[in-house]
Amino acid sequence: MNAEAVTLSQLLLEGDADGSFSFLMDLRDQGWTSVDIYQVVVSGAMQQVGILWEQDDISVADEHLATATCDFMISRFHGQVKKEAAGQRAMFLCVEEERHTLGMRMASFLFEENGWKSRMMGASLPLEHALSAAEKWKPDVICLSVTIMYHVPLLESYVKAFEALPFQPQVMVGSRLLASYDLSSYCSKKTIFITDYRTLVDWINDQSEGNEIGAS
Repeated sequence: MNAEAVTLSQLLLEGDADGSFSFLMDLRDQGWTSVDIYQVVVSGAMQQVGILWEQDDISVADEHLATATCDFMISRFHGQVKKEAAGQRAMFLCVEEERHTLGMRMASFLFEENGWKSRMMGASLPLEHALSAAEKWKPDVICLSVTIMYHVPLLESYVKAFEALPFQPQVMVGSRLLASYDLSSYCSKKTIFITDYRTLVDWINDQSEGNEIGAS
């Protein structure tokens, strides 16, 4: 665990929204990119909070305070760095019963910082409602989030339904589970798996260079 992540975890556990925001802005001024702030510092800080909770060193209330403070902090930080949206669209949602949205929010912020329009549909969105929203907005990319192993089987129905849409959005799956598990049996050969934010930004940059979405 790097020192920056540990420092941020302490600020989050104190519920220090102003201090944690200032800490991120200081890192930005020092030359840290948003992708590295999200990947190394914010994700690392929340991992540290999770470790402390698992060790029973903090309470559930402490963990909830840290998460809520982190959510507010990254939204405020993103407001300082986002760019004017262009034409491409990305939609973000969690499969039904999945309620962990923090990682997905940071992914959506990286799309927006690179000029995309995004829609955060939030936690536990039933497939029929997700499909209805996609059919109305017609995103170029649909990003699915799942972090709990027993929610993974739901991926198959979501991926099949979205990839069958007539406007053929690119389906992405982001999950911390990808570090330990192969989720390809629940998806298709066209599905893109995002294991970290650097991989995601590389893909976004690839699209801005003129490569067609969905092309290998």
